[in-house]
Amino acid sequence: MRFGVLTGLYVGVVVMAQVGTNKIVDVPLTGLTAPGGTFLIGIALSMIEIAHHTARSRREGFVNAEVMVACGWVASVILAAYLAILNVMSPDDALFDRLAGTWRIVAASLVAFAVSETTDNSFGAWLRDRVHDAVRVVATNAVSVPLDSVVFLLLAFGSLEFIEGQIVVKYAVSVVFGIPLVLGLRRFVQPAR
Repeated sequence: MRFGVLTGLYVGVVVMAQVGTNKIVDVPLTGLTAPGGTFLIGIALSMIEIAHHTARSRREGFVNAEVMVACGWVASVILAAYLAILNVMSPDDALFDRLAGTWRIVAASLVAFAVSETTDNSFGAWLRDRVHDAVRVVATNAVSVPLDSVVFLLLAFGSLEFIEGQIVVKYAVSVVFGIPLVLGLRRFVQPAR
């Protein structure tokens, strides 16, 4: 049940990020820009670390995290398909046409997640119970954030124009929100002994 709730939260964060990525926003206090969904990806990457504690063993925690990632992928595909169907059903609407372009974002996200989330999950599973959770979030994101950013930007936008904004935002969100989230939810998701 607790793993199901965590997975639902993760899916919600991933789907909101897919929609938010359609808008390029200014990153506060930096002079940088990034796709709007970037703010939520730092949280999504951190949530993978929580999944490691939903099982008693590293192996089972790894599998649970992969299940979460797969659920995020499926939800993203369903969202993109639904928006594409609505787009062909309705009269021309320039604003909705842009939102219906979420397929490009979802496809890029799927590939980026396959690379970054699997790397993050593998490294995080190995670090489980070896280092403090806050260190694990920072260490895994130090590897997965650049991977996710490079792969996603190249596939979604065909350039690395927003790379600095993406990396700054993902790291900042990981530290400011991700670490407290992991520390706060770890006890909630642990299986009964």
